Amino acid sequence: MELLIRNIKAKGDIKLISELAARLGLKTSQLSLEEKEDISLAIAIKEGRKSGYVSEVTVMKTLRNIQKKK
Repeated sequence: MELLIRNIKAKGDIKLISELAARLGLKTSQLSLEEKEDISLAIAIKEGRKSGYVSEVTVMKTLRNIQKKK
């Protein structure tokens, strides 16, 4: 199983992508805010492992920025 996550902001585009996926026999679903935050935190943790320590402040700023983009 493969997973594709895209950040689509326009409601019309969401509908278009969902319809196309349905025609192709693909399953789509929208993530909750909590699921988006979990993914962002996982990415921050993974990046931190590559580049060293990531402070709590940096993680919290990243999560706040994600919420503001909505």
